Amino acid sequence: MNSTSTPKESARPWMLSLSLTDKVTAAQLYMPHVKGGGVFVETDKAYELGDPVFVLLTIGDEGRKFPVNGRVVWVCGPNARGDKPQGIGVQFPKDDSGEGAKLAIEQMIGKMQASLKKTATL
Repeated sequence: MNSTSTPKESARPWMLSLSLTDKVTAAQLYMPHVKGGGVFVETDKAYELGDPVFVLLTIGDEGRKFPVNGRVVWVCGPNARGDKPQGIGVQFPKDDSGEGAKLAIEQMIGKMQASLKKTATL
């Protein structure tokens, strides 16, 4: 059986990194409204919805690292309204790393996000 893949499937995803070392930043960049959780990553690279992306996510003062192979679910371009930064929303995968990152962020920020008036995405 001969299998073929599109260039997008075979291309290596971009590699990004994000450090969430304080509660305020974590709450501003966390995307709880995304199924399974996600984070907003500032970047000037061009992405499309559904693109695979690798993010090395560092969470908390202790620097716990989560290698996340996610998907782009939000794109904020360079000409966004207001003062929204350019970047992408990355959905966490349904694996140990994605679930661990979601839990670590939620434990770090607690109920703080509900009180925020402004986040990086909405």
